[in-house]
Amino acid sequence: MTSYFSDHSRQDRASDLALLLGHTMQCETCREKLLAQPERVMLGRKMTGAQREALNRLTPEDFENAQTLAVALDMSLSELSEGINHPRARLRHL
Repeated sequence: MTSYFSDHSRQDRASDLALLLGHTMQCETCREKLLAQPERVMLGRKMTGAQREALNRLTPEDFENAQTLAVALDMSLSELSEGINHPRARLRHL
């Protein structure tokens, strides 16, 4: 069966949380901003209350690798990987 969805359209479905974390896994400056002022970084992003609470509890140790970060946020590793590999995650500074 022919798929009418390109890889690009699948990438557009990455959640705001996955994109935010994908970028902060790669950018130390933005990771420091997130850890220092999580409420400010979350402004205007589509996230649940539970996701916001989890972001508030993050520590530098949670960023050791993708697995520990996914566990800290109760998120699947595949969703986090989507965010890490998304083209916008590499371009979106906080």
